[in-house]
Amino acid sequence: MHRFFYILSLFFLTSCVFGPATEDSTEFAGLVLGQSNFEVADTNSGASGSNAAASSLFSPKAVHFDGTKLFVADSSNNRVLIWNSAPTSNKQNADVVIGQTDKLGNTANQGGATGQSTLSNPTAVFSNGTRLFIADTGNNRILIFDTIPTSDNANADRVVGHATFTENEANRLDGDTAGVRADTLNGPTGVYYNGDKLFISDTQNYRVLIFNSLPGTNSGSADVVVGQVDKVTASTSRPLAANSLKKPSGIFAESPADAGVPRLIVSDTGNNRVLIFNSIPDSDNTSANTVIGQTGLTAGGSGTSSSKLSAPEGISHDEGTEQFLIADRGNNRVLIYDSLPGSSGASASRVLGQADFDSSGVNRNEEVDGNTLNQPYGVYTNGSIIWVADTQNARVLRFSAK
Repeated sequence: MHRFFYILSLFFLTSCVFGPATEDSTEFAGLVLGQSNFEVADTNSGASGSNAAASSLFSPKAVHFDGTKLFVADSSNNRVLIWNSAPTSNKQNADVVIGQTDKLGNTANQGGATGQSTLSNPTAVFSNGTRLFIADTGNNRILIFDTIPTSDNANADRVVGHATFTENEANRLDGDTAGVRADTLNGPTGVYYNGDKLFISDTQNYRVLIFNSLPGTNSGSADVVVGQVDKVTASTSRPLAANSLKKPSGIFAESPADAGVPRLIVSDTGNNRVLIFNSIPDSDNTSANTVIGQTGLTAGGSGTSSSKLSAPEGISHDEGTEQFLIADRGNNRVLIYDSLPGSSGASASRVLGQADFDSSGVNRNEEVDGNTLNQPYGVYTNGSIIWVADTQNARVLRFSAK
């Protein structure tokens, strides 16, 4: 009896000194693509030799759902995969591949020259349900498909960043042209079309380009630049400010049909922040109004908390529910906001991939599972379902958005 009271007293004292255990609030995914289960993180799982497969992934960096079809930028396999309907089982085969002649191929530009149907390290994909847009990063271009491909190895209809489909030089530096212009790109990693304007994160030029209408021919020129003073400058040393960018990536613009005054949102990766413009910029060098990840528009340090970021990449905003997501790559997590913040320094409401807002370990410093992440690059939400490109775990995860 005395021993019982001793143990009880010891437990009471321990609780008083150390407090209750921190609650683990991490949510588990309900489905995985690229792996047979949540406890595997193999590159090109199930593929033969150095090939890819219809169900395998290798460093996927973007995911998008248009309400019917699911799209994944399978970056290191140099392809984009399409599922004709939302996948319902783990490791489900994709239906269509873009960038390769078949679902086994995975070499950059199909092992040859850049062409109308090839890809090199695609890192962003977007569809409005009619057209398809791909940031073909390694070829320094954006490909536009006027209809969503239904068979493998489809040709793009137009290219932005080059005059022809066979060019691939950064800023078109091929001996005939000379540097940064309104019609050149350097390593783009973000693309978005809001039904009115086309937006491109021209990452290595430290800028975002805005086209006031969808280019009708190859080599269209942007109308507005964000992050630089003009369209022929690509400074990498501008002072950290509301009008500067450092390697921007994820990008989102509200639809003019859904928002009275549509906002522009840019993931300013190198400055560890996400910028919000209260209206779509209509002149060069426009300043952002609000910042996420920092307390003000002149701060850029990384951190781990409910209000800090480390190398944020993909972003997604559901205009119906107002839910907003950030792939906080450097912290190995996804941050969820119940609504798009209206003031700087706002805190997230939920976190995926970590037990709490103060943790940042790769796979939670544990074995890979359905509640861990390893450098996620891409996110998507429609207010009901969340998709995450869990890049270094070679998989895409589906979560409930509620």
